[in-house]
Amino acid sequence: MNLEVGTNSSIEFKVEEKDLAKNINISQDDLFPEVYATARLVALMEASAARVLLPLLQEGQLSVGVEVNVKHLAPTLKGDVVKSTATFEGMEGKLYKFTIEAFDSAGKVGESIHTRAIVSQERLMAGAYKRVNK
Repeated sequence: MNLEVGTNSSIEFKVEEKDLAKNINISQDDLFPEVYATARLVALMEASAARVLLPLLQEGQLSVGVEVNVKHLAPTLKGDVVKSTATFEGMEGKLYKFTIEAFDSAGKVGESIHTRAIVSQERLMAGAYKRVNK
């Protein structure tokens, strides 16, 4: 199955307490604001792109993020809904390239260029374990 350029998928996500930047501190010395965390925005953007690839996956396959170039443009408060839309732009070798935009109730909050690959889950996990158990 070929994927047509322009194919897209959207996800709407309500920002909860756990999604705020202040809750992803690595240490007590970190000071982050009470707004939607960039890390969570990236996860939402990746998920919207992954959904575009679902019809292409064969048994035992999944898609993985290879590169993310994100601009987090504006803060989003807890309780607001963020909508991420990923649009397939074409292939770069074996990689699937996407542009992604995210909006909350006040407007655009993020944009991204993102690439994903379709891989064998078994092969991916074997490679991960091999790296650790050299």
